[in-house]
Amino acid sequence: MIIGINLVLILFGIPWLLWQYAFRGKYRSSIKERLGITLPPAFSKKVIWIHTVSMGETRAAASLYQALRKAYPDTPFVVSTTTETGQAEAKRSLPNADAYFYLPLDISWIVAKLVRRLQPAVLILVEGDIWPNLLKAAKKQGVKLFLVNGKISEKSTKRFGYFPTFTKHLFSLFDILCVQTKTYKERFVQIGAPAEKIFVTGNLKYDAKFPELTSAALADWKRELKIQPQDRVITIGSTHDPEEEQLTRALADIPNLKILLVPRHPERFEALAKRYPATYSKREQLTGEERIILIDAMGVLPTCYQLSELAIVGGSFVDHIGGHNILEPIQCGISVLFGPYMAAQKEMVDLVRSGKAGAQVSLSEVPSAVQKILETRSHAEVEQFAQMLKGSTEKTVRTLQRLI
Repeated sequence: MIIGINLVLILFGIPWLLWQYAFRGKYRSSIKERLGITLPPAFSKKVIWIHTVSMGETRAAASLYQALRKAYPDTPFVVSTTTETGQAEAKRSLPNADAYFYLPLDISWIVAKLVRRLQPAVLILVEGDIWPNLLKAAKKQGVKLFLVNGKISEKSTKRFGYFPTFTKHLFSLFDILCVQTKTYKERFVQIGAPAEKIFVTGNLKYDAKFPELTSAALADWKRELKIQPQDRVITIGSTHDPEEEQLTRALADIPNLKILLVPRHPERFEALAKRYPATYSKREQLTGEERIILIDAMGVLPTCYQLSELAIVGGSFVDHIGGHNILEPIQCGISVLFGPYMAAQKEMVDLVRSGKAGAQVSLSEVPSAVQKILETRSHAEVEQFAQMLKGSTEKTVRTLQRLI
């Protein structure tokens, strides 16, 4: 199986990376790291290595990272990511790490060289980015392997079930698996993970802390974006094509509505700016009459939520994404709306519904749902609900400290 993984990545993974680099202009700054040509620095001490995939997993890891830094102040920390958005988020949400780098392709000799270079004491994988060659190489070097905030979908459970011997061996390499719910624990046991290594510690995303803007900072932001006293501000965040067009059109008739539009992927900023020319990057040109402001910058979403009365989270009105984190607006104190396609976030949907902190709606229901929340929703209820969800970080740290 490992030989097959190597062969697939050599035949398809490397050519795909090079094609993206040559013809789409992607990975300009990271291609050498992804191919294992450039490695992170070596350290004189054993390091704690945290790996995340993209933006969402990186944000989820922030509270755990801070807690571990506090618990082990003399230990170097290194952070790897898979995507460029994840790397940018890591430098914001997981600050002052001793190194940031992109995880290379999971080819055995490349990841073995990386592990020998870093000499980690601990490797922490966030949520579900499982790389067989990396795990094997780390285990061979005596590294403690932890999965945190673990989850596994029904579809992935079935896929792993096709290869029971390989899957059982793969998950036996972990020393501890911290998973979000009892359902996820049952699925991991079903595919062969040792039950005695699995601990239900909750969802780290519920402990996410966003910088809370002072009243003065909020006033400054409103001045910069020319937000007027009569404006009813909402954020439409984490959108994918064609959600921007669908949602802004659906809300066209609501009076005094100002929309802060925050697309999911930065590579779409330029194309969207042609459709929505009032942008954050050109905010000095805003007049205050703009109905839609395109936020063409990374890391501004939590600020937009705090400027808003409610949020609509994208990736949920198209059927191929599975939804995004609908708790982020709630953690910033506002209600949330999201669409019918939330297959990847079922637990969050159930939580938000039970806490009455938001609603799942069809595209046609968006206008009436927005008007209802603007008229009736109490932010105090939302803030109380967000507070009730916290505690996963403490449970996870206590569990990992059994072996760190």
